[in-house]
Amino acid sequence: MSAFVKSNQTAPFSGKYVEVGQGGGKIKRAQTFEAKEGTELPELKSYTIKLAYKGTEKSVERQHQWKLIK
Repeated sequence: MSAFVKSNQTAPFSGKYVEVGQGGGKIKRAQTFEAKEGTELPELKSYTIKLAYKGTEKSVERQHQWKLIK
């Protein structure tokens, strides 16, 4: 069972949460957070990426998520 939760939302389950990427993948130097049910999860820093497709460039702002691991 894995629950993905966005920053500043309340934890739906008690346990250990780890920072994961946009699609749920592992990241380097990820933060971990021990939370009880109903606790608000900390804010994760957002980042900007540039997408180039057929000669057009577009900037998109993204943010990592929290994933329940235990």
